[in-house]
Amino acid sequence: MSSDSRAFQEKTVTLSNGLKLHYYEWPGPRPNLVLLHPSSGYGRMWEATATALGAEFHVYALDQRGHGDSARPDGDYSAEEYADDLHLFFRQVGIDRAIVAGQSLGGRVGQVFAAVYPGEIQALGLVGGPHTSNFFPTREEVVKVLNASHRMLESQTEFPSREAALAYLKTARPRDQEPSLRHRLEHNFVAAGSGVAAKYDKVRVALGLAHMADDLRKYAARATCPVAILRGSHSSELTAAQGKEIAACWTNAVVIDVEGDYALQMENPVGLAQALSRFAAQAVRG
Repeated sequence: MSSDSRAFQEKTVTLSNGLKLHYYEWPGPRPNLVLLHPSSGYGRMWEATATALGAEFHVYALDQRGHGDSARPDGDYSAEEYADDLHLFFRQVGIDRAIVAGQSLGGRVGQVFAAVYPGEIQALGLVGGPHTSNFFPTREEVVKVLNASHRMLESQTEFPSREAALAYLKTARPRDQEPSLRHRLEHNFVAAGSGVAAKYDKVRVALGLAHMADDLRKYAARATCPVAILRGSHSSELTAAQGKEIAACWTNAVVIDVEGDYALQMENPVGLAQALSRFAAQAVRG
């Protein structure tokens, strides 16, 4: 990740459902671009992407419920609940319409949002691509989802030192590059006693991960906005054939390959920004 950054504002609002929501804002011209992180992610993980976009968009990146500096209330932590949060966020900060892009959890939220609130979304970008389990929830896929949820529930989130946390991240996230891991350590952990702790609620995250087995095809069928599956060119999550098959679930979807694997906003933020910019220009113009 680049060490250069674009000036941003850090804010917190309370939504009409009582949720305290923390977010980052990079002012710029319209269109609005709202970026949604994955499970156990954080809003600031998009800062290199926002920097690469320059002053092309007015960018918002949220700490979604259960994550970062946002609240962790009781709830089902489904994509539907997160999408309702997003709708209330739009109303609270005065966003009428926006392009929404998200990875993993963020992508699931965007898929539901596009179907339930079609008047508020101009286009949808699925960074890294959607999970196959949300479109083909076979017994094998469900087992994978439940195992992922259990691993999160049992994962370590408190560490005696920053060095211990970094060592754990290197083991838990072997695909991530060193700069990405250090960024995560810097911005997704907080001092706790003499050590550090992750800035997400692993119980809430585990609950959210279980929803990766929810069938989202019904939402794809209702969505009318342009959709881009921004697939990593050497993805370990989604093959080109799977991307093409899933894209057919929407009436207006394309697959765009971006150099990288899955967490493109951390691996190749410049390439992701370029892909988002081209897609947005076509979507807004169309």
